[in-house]
Amino acid sequence: MTKEEQIHTTITVKLFASVREILGRDKITLNLSDKMYVRDLRKMILELSPLVLKKIQFVIAINYKIADDAAIINHMDEVAILPPVSGG
Repeated sequence: MTKEEQIHTTITVKLFASVREILGRDKITLNLSDKMYVRDLRKMILELSPLVLKKIQFVIAINYKIADDAAIINHMDEVAILPPVSGG
């Protein structure tokens, strides 16, 4: 893949639980910049519905693992927005 193709790559972000209900869809497609961090994705999600989404908590998973805001999202990653996970 050339650098030019990477800059214009899109990713699909799967939405679950309350985020899916609030946005009224089960996935969104986003343009992936040359280097996107989880914090950038979080900001984009909040911009879709700031008043409602700021009231709920959600986590971002990359390839089935919870990611922190400093994690980098690559063009082949599977990304999901989930409710907070609790164990027991």
